[in-house]
Amino acid sequence: MGLGRRDRWFLGMLLGAAVAAAAAAVALIRHGPPRGPCLAVTLPSTMGGATIHRCGAAAARFCRDQAAGNAAIAAACARAGLPARRRP
Repeated sequence: MGLGRRDRWFLGMLLGAAVAAAAAAVALIRHGPPRGPCLAVTLPSTMGGATIHRCGAAAARFCRDQAAGNAAIAAACARAGLPARRRP
């Protein structure tokens, strides 16, 4: 006796879920941990507050471009060991 329609559908869905899980695992392994220092700073926002996360080159660029006008960002950059641009 062969597989019924419902059985084939179930096995197809199971196979699809396994392929999706494998693809997600490969993507996570390839991405790996962030490189360089990471920065997390919480700033006031119109909706209450916003937490900004940056790592590596993005954190260095954020500190270089944003720290001059905000003491909280400058302090977070200093804690992460990232240089910040001074106010002119």
